[in-house]
Amino acid sequence: MNFIKTLIVFMFCAVLANTANGKENNRDLLIDFFNGPMKADGRFNSRLDGSERQFRVNMVAKWNRHRNTLTLVEDFFFQDGEKGRKTWVFTRVGKGRYLGTREDVIGQADVWQDGEILRLRYRANIKSASGSVSEVLFEDELVQLSRKQVKNTASVHWWFLTVGDVELNISK
Repeated sequence: MNFIKTLIVFMFCAVLANTANGKENNRDLLIDFFNGPMKADGRFNSRLDGSERQFRVNMVAKWNRHRNTLTLVEDFFFQDGEKGRKTWVFTRVGKGRYLGTREDVIGQADVWQDGEILRLRYRANIKSASGSVSEVLFEDELVQLSRKQVKNTASVHWWFLTVGDVELNISK
């Protein structure tokens, strides 16, 4: 009987621990933050040669509630003068879960809310300075710092090597 009481107490404590911050369990950063215009400053650090490439991004996010999709248009402006546009389409497939597509993404990005962190994992084709194209794996983490700011950090992998890191500070 004492074992059953102890088990019930542990289960109750586990439930309390998981719901102590009700906001955390109901978080959905894509819904809560990404809507309307945003700006970002970012950098890519190469772990291969130590170089850094800085950039700015103008973003516009729009939800289509009927289709359960978020379209995020990103206009990139690199410090060296290069410009580019990428368009994400995220489809909500469950609470805090999405599948994402973008022009350079191979297949679909897996996106999920993990407590306070929004995680993305996807493969993409990226073009090097020499013009060659390589398939790399991105593993992103997005954390909301304030009502108007999100920090996105990502590791970039080629095969089993981490070849770079990305940091992006997004503001409304």
